[in-house]
Amino acid sequence: MIINQLTIHIEDRYGASWQVFQTLADRGINILSYSINDEPEYGVLRLIVDNVKLAAEALKQENIGLELTPVYSMNVPNEPGSMSLVLKELAEHHISLDFLYAFQYRGISQAILHSADMEALTKCLSDYEKAKVLG
Repeated sequence: MIINQLTIHIEDRYGASWQVFQTLADRGINILSYSINDEPEYGVLRLIVDNVKLAAEALKQENIGLELTPVYSMNVPNEPGSMSLVLKELAEHHISLDFLYAFQYRGISQAILHSADMEALTKCLSDYEKAKVLG
């Protein structure tokens, strides 16, 4: 299913990521997953939170720029080879990924995927998930 990820370009300075995390903590927003990628002059912080709307409002109030990025979130069994099968499906449909990360929430493994062609990714993975349920 498609969900919104918070994407924040943060300065490469002391305390920049702390400001984001503390702002969300002060508002009672639970961060379910995060990823930080290092770029030469800034970092890209990707967050999955329990209340995207409230998080976006809180960060904007603190003048922290962000984008809402649609990503595909799917349950992936926590067992050897399960993510490999998902990636094989994408490869067979010639779908490349911009980024991928995963986390566990309440004992369920979640993969977060993004592609330049989100429409193709969504169709492919929706069909894949339906086939797994019906299979």
